[in-house]
Amino acid sequence: MNPVSFTQANLGMLLWTLLIAASFFAAAQVSQAIDPVLLTALRLLFSALMFLPLLWLKGTSPTTLAGLRAHAVLGLLLALYFGSLFEALRYTSAVNTGTLFTLVPLLTLLFEAWLLPGNGQQRRLLPMLVAGAGALLLILKGGAAGQLPSLYAMGVYALGCLAMALYSPLSQRFKAHSLQGRSPVAMTFWNMLFGALFLFVTSLASGGWRSGVLLSGNDLLWLLYLALFATLATFWLLHRAIGVIAPSTVISYIYLSTLCLTLFHWLWLGQPPRPGELLGALLVALGMFGLVRSSRPSTATA
Repeated sequence: MNPVSFTQANLGMLLWTLLIAASFFAAAQVSQAIDPVLLTALRLLFSALMFLPLLWLKGTSPTTLAGLRAHAVLGLLLALYFGSLFEALRYTSAVNTGTLFTLVPLLTLLFEAWLLPGNGQQRRLLPMLVAGAGALLLILKGGAAGQLPSLYAMGVYALGCLAMALYSPLSQRFKAHSLQGRSPVAMTFWNMLFGALFLFVTSLASGGWRSGVLLSGNDLLWLLYLALFATLATFWLLHRAIGVIAPSTVISYIYLSTLCLTLFHWLWLGQPPRPGELLGALLVALGMFGLVRSSRPSTATA
């Protein structure tokens, strides 16, 4: 029996949305002269190491060879996503990548139907499309008209989006077999450790590791903040929710992070909302409400 209830899992994902939204501002404080792949590898590594004391205290059972293979696959999916994102951002804007990312929950739903059939995917399709359309309206407010994105960049990032879409349902599939009984702490530790290793290899191959000499004390402090709150905490909350909430609904909480960023611009920066943004905010709220209602398992407890 999962110790986390349906309500607790959703409350945890609401906290997840706030941490994700805040991470964009924190990441902007780190020097842009440092290779982003190296920075992400360090974030994942720092986060994994922070979980070591918890693993020792909990006395987690030894990981089998099959379990290590499963963690390596999940870590590779993380590395593919982040690597593709940074490669794409060299040739296109964050607006274009953000627009493509709105497809990830829908792709997750398709992978979920394949890997976890009979999980009520049909009930979530319509509210997911509504929330995705709303998030698209919020993201496109910053797009410049008449600018076509690089086909190479969007193709590379599309592969990364497929990797991210596969992550949650495959994680739940593994937890029913080779990773059965694995706690959110252990799942987060091993997945991030393997993800960090793959990203370090990528940084070594590209030569980006040399930019590590530019790291300042301030950069390291922000990296530790990101590792603790934007990586460790968010991945723990993600794995805490997977299995209680449908994987496609879990990843759909990213739409609420988009809404949180928009609300910050309205309330904190004093930017008046546009009609398209108001419609987008309403669609995200309605779509997420429908997704949460349709994702409640029949055996869930409040």
